[in-house]
Amino acid sequence: MVTYQFVTGSLPQTLQLGFCAFMLAVAGIPHGALDHLVEHERSVRLNKPFSFRRFIAKYLLTMGLYAIAWLFAPVPCLLVFLLISSWHFGETDLSNAPQTPYWLLARLAAGGFVLGFVLLTHADETSPILSRIVQADAQVMSVWQFVANRAGAVLRGWATLILVLTMLAYSHHPIPLNGARMIRLLSILLLAYFLPLLPSFMLYFGGWHALSSFATLQNFLPVHNQKPYSALKHIWVKSLPLTLLSIFFLLLFTVGWQTIFPNFDPLPILFIFLSLITLPHIEVMYGIDNSSTN
Repeated sequence: MVTYQFVTGSLPQTLQLGFCAFMLAVAGIPHGALDHLVEHERSVRLNKPFSFRRFIAKYLLTMGLYAIAWLFAPVPCLLVFLLISSWHFGETDLSNAPQTPYWLLARLAAGGFVLGFVLLTHADETSPILSRIVQADAQVMSVWQFVANRAGAVLRGWATLILVLTMLAYSHHPIPLNGARMIRLLSILLLAYFLPLLPSFMLYFGGWHALSSFATLQNFLPVHNQKPYSALKHIWVKSLPLTLLSIFFLLLFTVGWQTIFPNFDPLPILFIFLSLITLPHIEVMYGIDNSSTN
């Protein structure tokens, strides 16, 4: 896509949407469609009973409470979403880090940097989207514009903070550092820099974060000593029922929007829904971290 864009000057909207749909269907949605299996395995390890109905009820209750909070306090909810997303990305990117204070801060800073990098290097595209989500809140847009105007300095300072925190964390609790993995992540971010916002984010989310999560799930879920590729295929197949159900409802929402409310802006609703499903998902993935540490 970067080469195509370099040759032609731009990426067609249909290509961008097609790429995003592909990454969502293949990796993005499936990596979250295994949460019930993760919670079941965690319950088994902790010798606790597991109920699928109770798990779904808790999942929906968490989403419902967060949705109500969005109605009354959209700006704080946006900040919470950015914060938990930063933590979740850092938790995946530094999956072997222990739960010490310095490593926890390094994880949060690393995940926030990735999110900030994608948004700030595409500030012109991010600004109108953010405005639609917060209903043009003057204070939020003023803060965002202040940061966006200093994107280079902010990202350099952020990268320095990550380096300092990582050095402190490593000095107190050394862990194996995977240089090849870091190079792959930097390569993803480099490619994301040259792409438009939507495929840029999806390249990281589907092409890195979701696949990294699959690696974590592959090590956590029972796969009967299968080879890595077979184990990955095994858990991906197990994600299909909820993945297909999610795609069905997404298509249903799209059809309903285009036929019943063609003038309705769906972006804020989709963004808020993304935040709603992210909150309980992060709780489940954090359970893997706790189980692994214990």
